[in-house]
Amino acid sequence: MTAKKFTKKFIAILCICSLTLPISSCNKTASTTEKTNFSEAEKKEQQEDFDNFLDQLFIEDVQSDSITLNYTLSKPQDYGITNFTPTFGEYSIDHMKEELITVENTYKKLTEFPYNALTQEQQLIYDILADYYKITGTEEKYLLYGEVLGSTTGIQAQLPILLAEYNFYTKEDIAHYLDLLLCVPEYFSKIGEFEREKSKAGLFMSKDTANNIIDQCKTFVKNPKKNYLIDIFNDRIDAYEGLTEKEKTEFKKKNKNAILNSVIPAYEDLITLLEELKSTGRVHEGTCSMPDGKEYYEILAKSISGSNKSIKEMKKALSETAYQASLKMNNLYQNDNGIFEDFVNMKFPMTNPEEIIPYLTKKVEEDFPALEPVNCTVKYVHESLEDHLSPAFYLTPAIDNYENNSVYINGNDEYDLSQIYPTVAHESYPGHLLQSVYFNQQNPHPIRSMLNYGGYSEGWATYCEMYSYEISGLDRNVAEYAKQYSIFTLCLYAEMDIGVNYDGWDLEELKDYLSDYGITDESVAKSAYDLVIDDPANYLQYVIGYIEFAQLRKKAEDTLGDNFNAKEFHTFLLDIGPAPFYIIDSYMEKWMEE
Repeated sequence: MTAKKFTKKFIAILCICSLTLPISSCNKTASTTEKTNFSEAEKKEQQEDFDNFLDQLFIEDVQSDSITLNYTLSKPQDYGITNFTPTFGEYSIDHMKEELITVENTYKKLTEFPYNALTQEQQLIYDILADYYKITGTEEKYLLYGEVLGSTTGIQAQLPILLAEYNFYTKEDIAHYLDLLLCVPEYFSKIGEFEREKSKAGLFMSKDTANNIIDQCKTFVKNPKKNYLIDIFNDRIDAYEGLTEKEKTEFKKKNKNAILNSVIPAYEDLITLLEELKSTGRVHEGTCSMPDGKEYYEILAKSISGSNKSIKEMKKALSETAYQASLKMNNLYQNDNGIFEDFVNMKFPMTNPEEIIPYLTKKVEEDFPALEPVNCTVKYVHESLEDHLSPAFYLTPAIDNYENNSVYINGNDEYDLSQIYPTVAHESYPGHLLQSVYFNQQNPHPIRSMLNYGGYSEGWATYCEMYSYEISGLDRNVAEYAKQYSIFTLCLYAEMDIGVNYDGWDLEELKDYLSDYGITDESVAKSAYDLVIDDPANYLQYVIGYIEFAQLRKKAEDTLGDNFNAKEFHTFLLDIGPAPFYIIDSYMEKWMEE
């Protein structure tokens, strides 16, 4: 996973972006300007106006909240942003309605630009923005369907991580951070008002989900004076160069007071709220149990995956991909009856992330474009954060500071770091790190950094994770078996996501589904059931995203034949950057012709 997905458009990613629909036809949306022939002077004028339009969009969006600004720009003053007031942004139904009006007006302004007068790069941005901003007029009824809280990806789980990793580029950033901590109670209060409205509408989360969040929050506030946001801040201040001892002492004091008197009470108030509302929640069923829940899930699935496939088409793609993976595993087993045992006992040649990353950096050069030199530091998460994080993650750097990258490793005993090799490939080379840095090195317009296409970013990283088995140094057949096993397992989770949230499977039906594959452990079934209910469609960005990339590759190989070159194909995908897959496909047609 990449931690950046939690920061771009801090509120919108968790709520609003699920309300935009991909365009189902061609990649170009008709402009209200009918003129098609322009002089060079006219083109230049239109192109300058379009750049100004994009600049304004970026400046407005990046200042929506402090988290987005801090994680996007290391030097906001270079973009004319000064005297920024720390904030978590607005969060209310009224504000969401205002945002929908803003989106509609922005889309209208976009379509007033003459498409044929724009440069090729501007046309690509136009196409992507048209997809991102196009609305259908039905979103307002779904405003209460979005959920900002959640056991894994909820803001109450993400916020401590985002605060712990808040960038201290300057002394002023430290002061802004301390002021931001004082805003947590008001922000959580707004979330509470939103949750009350969900409850009144019969759309509140299930009791099990609420209890999970309550338990998580109780763990966070259990020992206030030993809270990890105090420990981590103190460590960072001690390591920060240029501060006097007096300044360090003062900063530490302010931070501790803010954690104890603002952050902890905000979490305690959230616990009280959830205890009050949890009995009003829906029965423990998927998204489809809500009014018009199937229609909402269809919108959510397309938005999160970046795919224009219908649910029926997604099911077919998952079924075919899982079948092909099982077929390949079976063929390997037929040729070597001991391969499954070899797979179970598989040990990667490298288990130290600090060795894996340099190895991957060199190994992927044959099939992926080279990067200009950048730094990549392996860091181990603070022990107090270990229970809240995945085995590893890549924290995407600011777009104006991409030279410095970090891959974080979780040393929790729960994780088997001897198997971390493909995860490191997912996070670093050729996964998130390579994709993010390469794209930034192409100097794209900064508005691209504000558009969240999880299907592209997580689909790419998953595609690269599967690729990494081929260069792992394992026995070739064992590596292939492990790769197909991973693909097969991912497809199962995506199918369970759709089964529960779209088809309405209950727990017993999910157990029956798993039992068909020899999985009879009830705790595994319950865990999977809770996971897909708590975060509907999340698995689709990884699995459908991966399938879309695999299908693009097959199309390119079939079309180009002997002229297909993996490095050129990957370079094309990285050049185009995060976008809906139907747009990538249309541009790939042009690329193949050329």
